[in-house]
Amino acid sequence: MSIYDIYVIYALYFAPLCNIPGSTISKLTTAKMNMHAFLGLISDFSEDEYFSRGDIFTMAPNAVAISNPTDCRAVLTSHRFVKSEMYAGFEAAEQNIFSTRSPDLSRTRRKQVGPAFTNLYLNDMEPIILETGIMALKDKWDGEIASSPSGQATVCYAIHFMMVTLDVFGALGFGQRFHALRDNKSKMVHWIEDYSKLAMACVAYSRADTFPTSLFLRRLIKSREEFLAFGMAAAELRRNQLRNGDFEKPKDLLQILIDSQDPDSKFKMTDAQVTAENTIFMVAGSDTTSQTMTWVLHFLLLHPDVLHRATEEVRQAFPRHHLITYAEGKAHLPYLEACIFESMRIRPVSGFPMPRVVPEGGATFQGHYLPAGTMLGVNVSGVNNHASLWSNPRKFMPERFLDDEKAKNNILTFSSGVRVCPGRVLAQYEMVTILANILKDYDLALPEDSLFTPEKRDVYGNPIPMPRFQCLTVGPKYPERDCRIVISPAPEY
Repeated sequence: MSIYDIYVIYALYFAPLCNIPGSTISKLTTAKMNMHAFLGLISDFSEDEYFSRGDIFTMAPNAVAISNPTDCRAVLTSHRFVKSEMYAGFEAAEQNIFSTRSPDLSRTRRKQVGPAFTNLYLNDMEPIILETGIMALKDKWDGEIASSPSGQATVCYAIHFMMVTLDVFGALGFGQRFHALRDNKSKMVHWIEDYSKLAMACVAYSRADTFPTSLFLRRLIKSREEFLAFGMAAAELRRNQLRNGDFEKPKDLLQILIDSQDPDSKFKMTDAQVTAENTIFMVAGSDTTSQTMTWVLHFLLLHPDVLHRATEEVRQAFPRHHLITYAEGKAHLPYLEACIFESMRIRPVSGFPMPRVVPEGGATFQGHYLPAGTMLGVNVSGVNNHASLWSNPRKFMPERFLDDEKAKNNILTFSSGVRVCPGRVLAQYEMVTILANILKDYDLALPEDSLFTPEKRDVYGNPIPMPRFQCLTVGPKYPERDCRIVISPAPEY
């Protein structure tokens, strides 16, 4: 009997995880998980595995994913289950609130950056959010319509959403106007794309940015260095302006990070630490927000009855030329908010099972003991489709979130517990103001050559959504092809 035969027999019949549901190949090798990650299909894999295998399944020989909501919250609400080493790939300049595996550093950073994402501070920042967000987008779309002899224009909303969220984060986090949306380009776009690619390479191959693998990633490494240097320069410029004494403090994220201090130690963050946080906010925040808005609009277009109801809600609540703020949208547009939550449920942009490590002493889930050191994935797609929470989970049904705060809290798209995404409220400010004003000011329609329409249905009778792809977040696989939309001015009412 060969060593390989012994390994196979052990892995399938005697290994600590051998009795957990999962494919044979997943019990033997990481090849299946790595292949899906490489192809950008890990979110499809995670969702399919939940539906076929249930609340717990094997992802790799020492990796298990859990989907039961109670189990997942037990993991996310405790610092005992620390993040896996995978997160080190997202370090920038220094450890940041996303990459750190240290519970102590996580607590400190949340105390320092937390105030920036409260309604009190975000209300002060809302003029910038509106100016660089929906107002810039309206200028862009109105210009496209004005230059068209037909009085309507075809735009790619996925790309425009990406550009506009970069402009918002650029103004808030770096104190500068990038005008990415206006100019259809920005060096920041390439920096973020390269940062994400390099981070994912470091996830797949630990410390891929060090010799010798760094030889093959020199362009990405150089791009990341330029990005970090830009952030350091922005922080240094702001500090110099403040030292001169004739500079009124702006109400933006950069200023809050510079001023913030740990309430216990009273230490403030260095320029490197400010840059580390700003960089991950820009990369993860702009991506998650733009991709979520992309999925919301896509599902509205696939469900004309939902689009009609959401549009009527907005137009009945606000006059044609009124600029809807976040507070107004939150107070008067419950159905639109439900559409956003349902899109986050059915297409979570954080599709990769959040990897944690089982602590000393092990842990038991669904009757299966997991020894210390096992990688434990919190399957967001599984929770967002779990039968105990959602009836007919494959169906797009925004009304399930109407007057149901508990349902909203069951969504794990922005994580939960001790490591919940601190920027989730800022994302809501952007999404509500942009989507509400779009529905108020424009009539929307799919182009005639669209591949994904309300009439094309899957085996469950639901409209077939466009294919998704995951790098850092989950977005459309072919945005230029599948995210085109015909816009025209809404009639006066």
